[in-house]
Amino acid sequence: MSKRKGPALYELISASKASEQAQDSAVPSPQEHDVDLDRNVLAPGRSIRMSVGTMGVAAAVCIALIIISFTMGYQKGMAIGEQARDDYGVRLQESFEEPSESIAGNSATSTHSASTGQKSSWGSILSDPRNPDFFHFVLINTRKDGALQLATFCREKGLETYVVSGHNTGFFNVVAFPGSQDKNAPELKFVQSEIHAIGQEWAVTEEGQGKDLQDAYLIR
Repeated sequence: MSKRKGPALYELISASKASEQAQDSAVPSPQEHDVDLDRNVLAPGRSIRMSVGTMGVAAAVCIALIIISFTMGYQKGMAIGEQARDDYGVRLQESFEEPSESIAGNSATSTHSASTGQKSSWGSILSDPRNPDFFHFVLINTRKDGALQLATFCREKGLETYVVSGHNTGFFNVVAFPGSQDKNAPELKFVQSEIHAIGQEWAVTEEGQGKDLQDAYLIR
């Protein structure tokens, strides 16, 4: 009986088991696969590796943004500052102009009063500032228009006069100031002399028609 050539049966079984073990070791286990996946996912505490070129580009972009923001803010601040200075200059100029206009107006009023002989302390020509206990000179008793013409003429000559009702329908008195409680007071003598001097000038005017006011009289 001849011998059978070839590997023995136990050798074949051993070779098959060795091949299966090699295949099992080559295929990664599920746990090893999970570990590899975990390494590829970002998680807290893990670092990101960047190249030097990428970091340089990011830094340049940040610096450019900072410069642009600073430039825009500076230009806006300068514009606001210039507007504020312009507004302040306008208000300052107005504050200087208003007193100047007021002073100019007062000066013009004073000049006009001085040229016409009137004083700023005098009241309205149609007012009645008389004191019932005082004597005053009455220059004329006439119609309102004529009384206003004479009173205005006297004021221009420096004599304080007023047009007041004469208690007659349509007639008014031209009263001279100042008055006095004493009908012989020196100030009344002075007013009388002023009336006579102005009366001479009034008499030669068209409105005066020769009336020289010599008949002015005292009344309380």
